Amino acid sequence: MGNLIEIVQLKKSFATDAGELPVLKGINLSIKEGEMVGIIGASGVGKSTFLHILGALDRPTSGKVFYDGVDIFTLNEDSLALFRNRMIGFVFQFHHLLPEFTALENVMMPGLISIRREATGAKRKEIKKKAEKLLDEMGLSERKGHRPGELSGGEQQRVAVARALMLDPKVVLADEPTGNLDTPTGEEIFNLLINLNKEKGITFVIVTHNESLSSRCHRVLKMVDGKIETYQTF
Repeated sequence: MGNLIEIVQLKKSFATDAGELPVLKGINLSIKEGEMVGIIGASGVGKSTFLHILGALDRPTSGKVFYDGVDIFTLNEDSLALFRNRMIGFVFQFHHLLPEFTALENVMMPGLISIRREATGAKRKEIKKKAEKLLDEMGLSERKGHRPGELSGGEQQRVAVARALMLDPKVVLADEPTGNLDTPTGEEIFNLLINLNKEKGITFVIVTHNESLSSRCHRVLKMVDGKIETYQTF
């Protein structure tokens, strides 16, 4: 498999009262298609900032991020939003489900947003069918009509994973996806991600504090003081 993502001299600083605060200090990294990469490191070293830039949720101060050879930060805002919606799925520590909607409606949401200009009845049915299939794959076929408040933490995170997969992303970025779960539930969610990587060939970049879970990735990178060190390859 070739490189899907190329990151070149990536830097990010934030303005503070005390002046510029450098958070990312020149990251160079290649990620292959179908690879599962774990990123570990102490709090505050820039892991989430890095993931947000990788997912085009934030722009770097300098440096380049290429997906399939395209420098994404040369795109205008509309093209960048389109790229983000079609290419990348996100899973966060806190699932960010909409409380007033059912599990099924939450999973459908990215699909409905993507077709809002052509939201015919047939299109909506197609999206509903796909969302139901994803929830079935997550083991939630009996929970589709439940709202987030009626689901356990692990079930809510499974709904969040299904939602991330709704538009068939090539890449899923996960920021502490097990951080808010007890150990057995966290292991179940991680197993789910590993199976998705194996079965669907989705590329995963996972930020986690849990080294026993990260060691099950193809490669673990340690972030120290805004830079990445190669830590271990499995």
